[in-house]
Amino acid sequence: MTKSEFGYFCAGVAAGALGHKFYPEMKDKLAPYMAGAMVFAQQAFGNAIKDAMQTVEAMQQSGESVGADFFKAAAGAAAANDSDTAAA
Repeated sequence: MTKSEFGYFCAGVAAGALGHKFYPEMKDKLAPYMAGAMVFAQQAFGNAIKDAMQTVEAMQQSGESVGADFFKAAAGAAAANDSDTAAA
């Protein structure tokens, strides 16, 4: 562990200790902000899951595995290189 990493570790421990000491006061003051942040986080997570599910459904409907077109193109290019090499 370097001196810099140790300094960051000690600062984190100190911040955690202060946070624990003043938690009851901070909880009351920050509650409205934390509630808003939680709503935002839930919406963002919900949107991310929705987008991921749409992507998965689109891949399942297409019936092809991810990257299939890339591998088809790569196989075609390899075959073209093989035929060029064989012709020379």
